[in-house]
Amino acid sequence: MKNNEWVTRWVIDTIKEKYADDIALVISHTTLRINDSEPTISYFVPITNRGNELARTFILNGEGFDIWSISWERLEQFAELEEYNITVLADSEILYAKDDEWVHRFEMLKSKQRSNLADASKMRTCALKAYAQAKELYMEMLFAGKSDIRMLSGYILDYLARAIAFSHHIYFKKAQTAQLEELQQLDQKGKMPEGFYELYLSIIKENDEIKQKEKCHKVIQIVHEYLEKTYPYNTPKEHNYQDLADWYAELSYTWLRLRHYAAADDFVKVYMWGIFLQNELNSVCEDFCLEKPELMECYDYRNLDAFISRADELEKWIRGKIAAGGGIIHEYNSKEDFINENT
Repeated sequence: MKNNEWVTRWVIDTIKEKYADDIALVISHTTLRINDSEPTISYFVPITNRGNELARTFILNGEGFDIWSISWERLEQFAELEEYNITVLADSEILYAKDDEWVHRFEMLKSKQRSNLADASKMRTCALKAYAQAKELYMEMLFAGKSDIRMLSGYILDYLARAIAFSHHIYFKKAQTAQLEELQQLDQKGKMPEGFYELYLSIIKENDEIKQKEKCHKVIQIVHEYLEKTYPYNTPKEHNYQDLADWYAELSYTWLRLRHYAAADDFVKVYMWGIFLQNELNSVCEDFCLEKPELMECYDYRNLDAFISRADELEKWIRGKIAAGGGIIHEYNSKEDFINENT
């Protein structure tokens, strides 16, 4: 009897003998095993804290085994696509169940996961989140050295590939280890970002640390442009443009600050209040699916008038979006007008 067969049988027999009331399910998940064709114990779902005691990590005849538990609450996170390896639930098989109720509950979770994978809004969120994680890893890599550079480069590729996969409502059955093979069908259909496949391999082959960082920057840019085309900005009907109007009323004083400090030729304060406004604009425009406005691109300490002109344009643009969306800016030409409306 093979090691995996013996261990699987031992787990099921032990549950029946000692943990019948403590463990609901025994699950096989083999897509990450060297031989993925043989059903093998991967994890179990405990009902009680006592059930967790079955967990084991050991080596048998030179082969490592990790018998781990996943709580029902965490399985629900897999169903919501909030866990890294979606395949752990999606490509799993029940080897043992306490009763049919648990089988039904487990299959309902898998069904929920499939529904989420088919949900365009959900997958957009997943894709953009994976892309954001790749960017965070890139920032960490800029200050890394030696082995960490190669490690982080690999994970940058991993999360960028996940972003592409999510944009097509698919996931990786073998995590990060066989991404290019799994994406190959998309590449053949012309649904991969141009140059991604080649850069992916080039980064893995690259031995020069500086060049590897440069290539990671380039591949991030490729996926950035791809996602911008995949998820164009549209005006979402579900958003309440009164929220945008209230945001503007709060931020309007920042435009006054910029004009004031520009008139005083205080380029440092103009710069610092400018980055604050750019950050606010980035955030609110992402929330409302509006095109990202470029403000700081126009900054030049020698020509603050041009910068203020751009800030004025963006203020007018925001006010136009509010009006078009039905938001109302609460503004008054006199104290009397304010009192009349607020008493």
